[in-house]
Amino acid sequence: MEEVPLDKLEKVAIKKDFIEKMDQRELNDFLNGFRSQKLYTVNASINDENYRIPAKIRLQQEGDEIKVRLHPIQRLHIPDQFMGHTFNNDEKAALLNDRNIGNVIELQDLNGKKDNYFIGVDTKTNEIIPLKQKNITLSDSIKGVSLSESQKKTLMEGGKVSLDGMTGKNDKKFSATLQVDPAGRTISFSDFKQEKAQNQKQDKTETVKKK
Repeated sequence: MEEVPLDKLEKVAIKKDFIEKMDQRELNDFLNGFRSQKLYTVNASINDENYRIPAKIRLQQEGDEIKVRLHPIQRLHIPDQFMGHTFNNDEKAALLNDRNIGNVIELQDLNGKKDNYFIGVDTKTNEIIPLKQKNITLSDSIKGVSLSESQKKTLMEGGKVSLDGMTGKNDKKFSATLQVDPAGRTISFSDFKQEKAQNQKQDKTETVKKK
């Protein structure tokens, strides 16, 4: 916390108390050099013109200096190559339509080191985000439902898994499609469906029988 360059953040119009408004997970990520989850309105100079724009912020250490990096909203563009990998048409379509490449591919970092990565698109900034496969650890259960080894394998390979009987807010049961979200470094949920309680179905059946 004491190493956060508050003076540099103030130069881009971010107030010192912004850290106090972060929840614990976002604060931990921010202090470890990840992009902020939220967009902040910052000062930016573009072609010698000053603007106020929404952007995610990130800390980056270069030698003994910690710098502030801005990630503004940009037009979604899928390049032909990314970190040494050439995207095929199916991968480009997946990133454009699903915001997730849907599998794990080998990429090469700036130091030439190769590793397996998930790839997704940040839904707030439209940036392509790589996430090392080894940096994701799956829980044995999600929202009260145990994951089979087959489901874990599918998720760890970047695929989608449908899960029924999960418990949400107010103890309501729901089903959804799960997938590793590289931009959020978490599991994303889509195709939500509310499930009717079994006891409600039974009550209705019994009522019909009594009549």
